[in-house]
Amino acid sequence: MDEYARPKGRVYGTVLVGVETRRPVDLLPDREADTLAAWLAERPAIEIVCRDRAPFFAEGATRGAPQAFQVADRWHLWHNLGEAAEKCVYRHRSCLRPAPEQPEESQEEPEPTASSPWPTGHRFTERTRTKHATITHSSPPATASGPSPGSSG
Repeated sequence: MDEYARPKGRVYGTVLVGVETRRPVDLLPDREADTLAAWLAERPAIEIVCRDRAPFFAEGATRGAPQAFQVADRWHLWHNLGEAAEKCVYRHRSCLRPAPEQPEESQEEPEPTASSPWPTGHRFTERTRTKHATITHSSPPATASGPSPGSSG
């Protein structure tokens, strides 16, 4: 279940989607817990309710389908994880080391190997190869605890 907006975004409703078919099952005219609870109560075979954290979804699902497991949908999990990571990095930005100064001389791009599965000439391909070469050439030396990641020693 999720919200939808009618044209001009002034009236919101609830869209119910089948998890297995990924197709809309029904549209409810509002985002009220009572409406959702009534709809779910008419369908006691529902075993799983996939929803976001909206309080009206939680309340409606709890009252209308107490037998069902409530889970978060994939989009909201990734979205919430991304927001949490962004906030964490922002809070700890003072802990990050500044980027090392780049030498003034231009670095030549490494020649792509013939066995590379990536096509050449694409605008992102060359930029990515350059970034990877920079990271590979500036990796820290091996420590006493063992070789650095990616080394063959």
